[in-house]
Amino acid sequence: MKDVYQKLAEYLDTMPQRFPVNTESGVELRVLKNIFAPDEAQMFMNLKPKPETAAEIAARLGEDPAKLEQKLYDMSKKGLAFRTGRVGNYKYMASAFLVGIIEFQMNRMTPELIKEWEEFEPILYSSTWLKGTTRDLRTIPIGEAVDPSSQIMPYENIEETIRNAKYVAISDCMCRRFTALKNNPCAHPMEVCFHFGGGCHYFVENGLARYISNEEAIDIFNKGKASGLVCQVSASQEVSALCMCCDCCCGPLRAVKACARPAELVNSSFFAKVSDDDCTGCELCAERCPMDAICVDDIARVNLDRCIGCGVCAVTCPVDAVKVYRKEKDKEFVPEKTYFDAAMAIYRQRRQ
Repeated sequence: MKDVYQKLAEYLDTMPQRFPVNTESGVELRVLKNIFAPDEAQMFMNLKPKPETAAEIAARLGEDPAKLEQKLYDMSKKGLAFRTGRVGNYKYMASAFLVGIIEFQMNRMTPELIKEWEEFEPILYSSTWLKGTTRDLRTIPIGEAVDPSSQIMPYENIEETIRNAKYVAISDCMCRRFTALKNNPCAHPMEVCFHFGGGCHYFVENGLARYISNEEAIDIFNKGKASGLVCQVSASQEVSALCMCCDCCCGPLRAVKACARPAELVNSSFFAKVSDDDCTGCELCAERCPMDAICVDDIARVNLDRCIGCGVCAVTCPVDAVKVYRKEKDKEFVPEKTYFDAAMAIYRQRRQ
């Protein structure tokens, strides 16, 4: 008979994002054991990947609504279920492991979980994240890096997203938090992961983030930009989150950087190009490029197989010799309009 953690792994693998099961070492089960108690694992499998009230779940399971509400609330505070709404009107749902449960564990990390995650992370990315053509995150360029002749779509303009968001919350970067806990702190800013809209409440109420004004959000964004961080936003045109990522800590960036052609794996509609006439060969762009896509002899040259169009190279060019341009129409990445549509695209593609 399968134990509860094997069943939980298989249930997580039914999510669009998927979850590795039956690995050779069994590390996926050890990770889950470090996060879920057996009764919590069982309860998680009774949740649907869409929000329901505790009363609705209790009716389905034949349990007392008040007791179940408390259990679900306690689980959601541990990051073992996602909670929507505000006090008195909560709904609960199952969430993916990544993006999802593992991020919610930032305040519950133990040495044992960090050790197991370090082994599990590359397996997770290679067997799930790199499958299909729609990623859980997409890369967008820094606005001023884009050549004025290139169009920026509204869903690619992160500065406008920040300015117009009704709610903004900021949290630590999970990846940098992990490296810091391993006594290998990153030099880049830590508090640079943004949440927008109603999803902010869960992160703030769980002590994972804090509310900030739109003005403070822009200030934090500018600090991340100056530090050379890559902008990665949620998969759909509805932007619910922004991660400002580095190639030394970020799992997705490290996974694609290890591949021969990152440009084919990252969802981006842009690429960098250097003006031969203007470039002085100072090498600053090569130093900042997170994908090692730029080499310099007399002038800088971009390897388009490796360029992900983030614009990190362009924003500090002292002679304005490098800009980011839009790809040809047939090579653009056009994200699905809604989160649900993006999740369904990921679901289909990772099962082909």
